[in-house]
Amino acid sequence: MMIELTFVEGFAIAAGFVQAFAAGVFLRFRCARPQWGLGWLAFTFGAAALINLAAPVLPYGSSTSLLSITKLVSMALGIGVMGALVAGIRLYTAHPRPGPWLVFSLTVLAYVVVVLWAAAAPRTAALQSNLLTGALFAYLGGLSWRASRREPGAGHLAVALMLFQYIPMVLAGYWFGLDQVTLRYWSSIPFALAGLGIMSATMGRLHVELQDLNETLENRVMDRTKELNDIIASLESFNGMVSHDLKGPLGGMVGLSNVAPAALDAGDTERARRLFTAIRHESANLAELVSDMLALARATHAEPVRQAVPLDELVQESLNFLEVTHGEGAGRCVCHHDLPQVHADRGLLRQVLVNLLGNALKFSSHAQHPCVKVVSQQVGQTLRVSVQDNGIGFDPEKSATLFQPFQRLHGGAGYEGTGLGLAIVRRIVERHGGQVGADSQPGQGATFWFTLPC
Repeated sequence: MMIELTFVEGFAIAAGFVQAFAAGVFLRFRCARPQWGLGWLAFTFGAAALINLAAPVLPYGSSTSLLSITKLVSMALGIGVMGALVAGIRLYTAHPRPGPWLVFSLTVLAYVVVVLWAAAAPRTAALQSNLLTGALFAYLGGLSWRASRREPGAGHLAVALMLFQYIPMVLAGYWFGLDQVTLRYWSSIPFALAGLGIMSATMGRLHVELQDLNETLENRVMDRTKELNDIIASLESFNGMVSHDLKGPLGGMVGLSNVAPAALDAGDTERARRLFTAIRHESANLAELVSDMLALARATHAEPVRQAVPLDELVQESLNFLEVTHGEGAGRCVCHHDLPQVHADRGLLRQVLVNLLGNALKFSSHAQHPCVKVVSQQVGQTLRVSVQDNGIGFDPEKSATLFQPFQRLHGGAGYEGTGLGLAIVRRIVERHGGQVGADSQPGQGATFWFTLPC
């Protein structure tokens, strides 16, 4: 039997194919972005496609009982479609609360109330249903419009326009006097266009996310490359350090330890004492070097445990520690007042201050009146903490190498050190999301600073 379709029924079937295509797209990407509610939208447009493809064809040659069942199933699916659409669009526009199942249930309940009300007033049944559907489309269009302002360029504005156009198209159907069945077929067109709008926006959002991911990946690759270059530079410095800073003292200690017994056998205790003193001194230097290398490794890999830390209190703790290594009263020339509270890892930040204050005390020790100041200044959203001294300073052109491992600008000027202290400072500060730097002129002191996020 030849099935003759009206012009509007043909539109409904065409809309059904469009909705089926949109449902397939949403189904394809639902697992990739579950937070967007694409699973709900896949059900929405899949069920709508089933209604629009089957409803115009089933009445032909069907019995009365089959028509009644078809009408009930179509009504149930239609209510479910609207419930899933509201739940899906709310998730799509970043409105996860209340949960989608609760939103779905409330929407279905609203349509059940309308159906029961329509049974009592059949003359206004179609008007009540269409008013509720129009109100929901206006609400969802408003959500999409607000999302377009919050997330420009993601396609939400197109979704809002497609949802809003449902209302004038249905009003146009009323204006032309379409009956309820024909009006339902007619309304499938804006519904399908809404599906196309959401599908297009989904592709746009995925494209934007892919671009952001590529940019983030490039930045991560650049950061990782920089880290690897730093590691390579550190390893090259380490090779030189092993051949010079370790091999030389160890060879000297072996030679001294071989001579010392001969001095004891000859009864020259004074000479033996000098030899053992030299051995002890070199052993202490090597122990300090190994300790600094372990500290550098911890600073590179340790994850900061942030807490509120009064900076004045932490500076005083660092000075108490330095008095053990530099002698009692070493911190008397250090001034620090009214420093703020910071949010950082207490142990790691103490190590930063110990290294910076230790350097300042060491390089200002030959000044007539040694003076070290710890000051802070808020710059935008960061806090800048500076340690200033009036020591020998350094050539500013060499400041770029200061924070590299095993770099010592004054290693041959009678200032001992392993060249790892400032490298440790840099690693710890960077782990906190800050930066380090230094300013100086030869003979005019130096200022070492670091920043921390406020």
